[in-house]
Amino acid sequence: MKKHILLFVLVLLFGFLFFFRLDWNTLVSWDEGWYAVIARTILQRGDWMNMMWKGQPYFDHPPLGFWSMAVTYKLLGISEFTTRLPSAIYGILAIVFIYLTAIELFGKKVIGFVAALIMGTSVWYLIRVRSGDLDSIFVFFYILTVYLSIKSGRNFRWFPLTMAAFAGVILAKTLVGWSAGVLVLFWNWQWFIKSKKNILLTILGIAVLLAIVLPWYYINDKNNIYFIQQHFINVGIRKRTSIMDYLKLKYQLPLFYLHMGVRKWYYLWLAGIALLVVTLKILKKPVLFLFLWNFVILYPFLTTNKTQIWHLIPVYLPMSFIAAAGFYYGAEFCVTLIKKIKPLHWLKPLTKPLIINICFVSIFVVVASLQIKTFYKEVYPTSRYTPDDVAISKAVAKYHQSIYLDDDFTPIALFYSDKNIVPLIDLPDEKRTLLKFFQSDEKNFVVITRNWAVNNLIVAKIPYKILEKNNSFSIVTRP
Repeated sequence: MKKHILLFVLVLLFGFLFFFRLDWNTLVSWDEGWYAVIARTILQRGDWMNMMWKGQPYFDHPPLGFWSMAVTYKLLGISEFTTRLPSAIYGILAIVFIYLTAIELFGKKVIGFVAALIMGTSVWYLIRVRSGDLDSIFVFFYILTVYLSIKSGRNFRWFPLTMAAFAGVILAKTLVGWSAGVLVLFWNWQWFIKSKKNILLTILGIAVLLAIVLPWYYINDKNNIYFIQQHFINVGIRKRTSIMDYLKLKYQLPLFYLHMGVRKWYYLWLAGIALLVVTLKILKKPVLFLFLWNFVILYPFLTTNKTQIWHLIPVYLPMSFIAAAGFYYGAEFCVTLIKKIKPLHWLKPLTKPLIINICFVSIFVVVASLQIKTFYKEVYPTSRYTPDDVAISKAVAKYHQSIYLDDDFTPIALFYSDKNIVPLIDLPDEKRTLLKFFQSDEKNFVVITRNWAVNNLIVAKIPYKILEKNNSFSIVTRP
């Protein structure tokens, strides 16, 4: 127990931060509600390879996150809690492997503790861990791949397991996970050329990767002629098909988002970079690896103006390690100066390893506490509250007519009503607005719309009937 006290503290702390009031908020549009509906549809159709959204094939992202959510639905029922449960579990596992990876890299538990503390208290990582999104599962398989890559770099028998974890990265999110392949090569390239004895393990590892990844890609490519275009071009590389698209830096917005996503840790990351350079630790393989990792995962986001704040969450991983390692080795450097410079000898009692470690950890615990205090109300709900869009979506569930939606919360409407709801925007132009729809020959329907939109019917003197109403939305039909 004493040996693993720091890991125990991390699991206890983040078990609370990740699960506390996890289901107090209702699902939100778009992504969380969207993914929840797709996962529920997997369960309802019993088809785990062909995901569907509103009756059409969905292949923007690979299936692993949706599969995880569908499994919790199967085991525990469908709710806000089970929608978010996989993310929270993967979040805890990621914290564990951040800690273990730092030990593999540096042999220092305190660096692992601080790196995990930084990652777990980066506000946008915490927000996404507590949501039904794909970021948490992606981060877990990414750090697992890094951990196993280091292990296989020392003992190649770990390589097939590394490839299994890498397959998890690829099946978690579109294309961005392929950068982990560079990190696998960093630790294992010598095995590929060093001895013929490693050929079988190399072949086995590649076979494991293909066996896990290929079935879903093959089936979806075979069944959908637009799969390659949508999955790889439109979503994966954001339609950037020229090498020049990757040479034009558009770093202002991504770096701003990076700062907003990690808050106080941003400046400690920059300081960590400086400290690792000044102390020449950048010449050491583990630190060189961190810089390579930071570059390969961050650079693509610096070349597009389509980056969103949550897209940068994978960058938090190497940032956390760099900040933790930078300050640790910066402290070591200061200890060396104290021992060498005579006027500083009076500080020698403070250079004992235990005192240095306590001071090192304490600094980051204080910053983490300030971080949590700052974002607490931003992340954790103070009471259970049902927004108007969720309330009206639940209310419409009892109607058996055709249901239409005159707004942009389709995922929420579908999830909470469990009905087939058609957005007016998806209809032909002559029916695309509430006014046009009521002027058409459509019969036996109800429409969810904004309260103010009903005024258009009043002005046009079109008869209507309000079936349900709250502060923002109404359910209307013909009288």
